[in-house]
Amino acid sequence: MTAQKRMEFLKLKLTEDLVAILMEETGCSMEDAFLRLYRSQTYAKLSDPNTKLYIQSSGYVYSLLEDEMKGTVIL
Repeated sequence: MTAQKRMEFLKLKLTEDLVAILMEETGCSMEDAFLRLYRSQTYAKLSDPNTKLYIQSSGYVYSLLEDEMKGTVIL
């Protein structure tokens, strides 16, 4: 597996986990969870291979997203 394919695989898995956590924690729909995630700076950082955020745990990445949604952190 190439590095690019590995990154995409890990990003997709994290996306799946983050959407599930968002739905559980906020009670939002799947569509809304995807929209919140895709529009976030956290997802932009997750998509940037230079940050290597895609190798972190879903709990850690969710904590960044949660802080961003609360407005308590600037990524």
